[in-house]
Amino acid sequence: MTSELMVSIIFSFITSLREILEAALIIGIISSYLTLIDRKDLYRDVVYGVLGAIIFSIGVAWIFLNIFSGLEEYQELFEGVLMFLAAGVLTWMIIWMSKQAKNLRSEFQEKIDKVITNKEKKGIILLVFFSVAREGAELVLFLYANYIGTVEDVGGVSSLFATILGFILGLLGASVLALILFMSTRRLNIRKFFQVTSVILIVFAAGLLAHGLHEIYEFLEIAAPALVDNFIWTEVWNINNTPLGDLLQFLFGWTYNVQYPNRFEKSIIGSILAGLLGWNDNPALIEIVAYGLYYIVVILALKQINSVPNE
Repeated sequence: MTSELMVSIIFSFITSLREILEAALIIGIISSYLTLIDRKDLYRDVVYGVLGAIIFSIGVAWIFLNIFSGLEEYQELFEGVLMFLAAGVLTWMIIWMSKQAKNLRSEFQEKIDKVITNKEKKGIILLVFFSVAREGAELVLFLYANYIGTVEDVGGVSSLFATILGFILGLLGASVLALILFMSTRRLNIRKFFQVTSVILIVFAAGLLAHGLHEIYEFLEIAAPALVDNFIWTEVWNINNTPLGDLLQFLFGWTYNVQYPNRFEKSIIGSILAGLLGWNDNPALIEIVAYGLYYIVVILALKQINSVPNE
C-alpha cells in the first residue's frame, strides 16, 4: 500500500470517527432524555430522523461524485476551493464543539422540551434530522476533499477505496465508543476525547489550507501565469539537491515513483508528512504565512473559549 493511500485512510478514519461519534452523541442524548421523561413512544420519530439524515448525506455524496467531478478544465481550482471550504468547515466544527461540549446535553434537552410543549407532530423528526444531517454533510465534504486530494496520484478506484475504508473504520470505532458511553459502566471522557481529536483535526485543516493554495497555484500557472509572478508566490526554500535533502534521501529514500525523482514530498515519509502536516519541498511565501497564521488564529480562538468558565 502506497503512502498516499495510508494518509487517505488515516484522514478518513479520524474525520469519520469524530463526525459519527458527534452524531451518535446527539442521538444518544435525545433518546436518553426521552426515556427519562417517559416518552419512549417518540423513539420511532428518532429513527425516522436518523434515516432521513442518512439519505440526505448519501444524496450530497452523489452530487459531489457525479456533478463536480466532471469539471476537468477547472480541476485544480475546484480542488483548491474545496480544500479551503473543508478547512473552514473543519475549523468551525472544532470551535463549535469546544463551545458546546460543556452544555451539549442540556441544550438538546431544552430543544426536546420545547418541541413536546408546542406539540409539534414532526418536531422530534426534524430535530434529529437537522442535527445528524449537519454532521453527515460535513463528513461528506471532508471525505470528498480527501478523495480528490489523492485521486491524481493513485487513481480514482484506489482513492475511493482508501476513503471508504477509512470511513468504515471510523464508523466501527465510533460505534464502539458510543456503546462504551451509553451501555456500560465505563465512562468515556468526551471532553478529553474532543480535545485530543481537535488537535489532530487542526493539523489536518492546516494541511488542507496549504494544499489548497498549492492547487490554486497550479491552476494560475496555466490560466493566469502573470498572477503567479507576484512576490507572494515566491519560493521560500527548496530542500531538493541540498545537504538537508541529501540527509533525508539517505535516511528515508527519495521516492517509490520514477515520475518524481529527487522530491522528498513524493517519498513514503515525505508524502505522509505532506498529507497530514501540509509539508511541501518548495513552499511559496503565501503558503508559509497562511499556514502559520492559521495555527495562531485557531489556538487563540480555542484559548479564549476555554477561558470562559463552565455554566
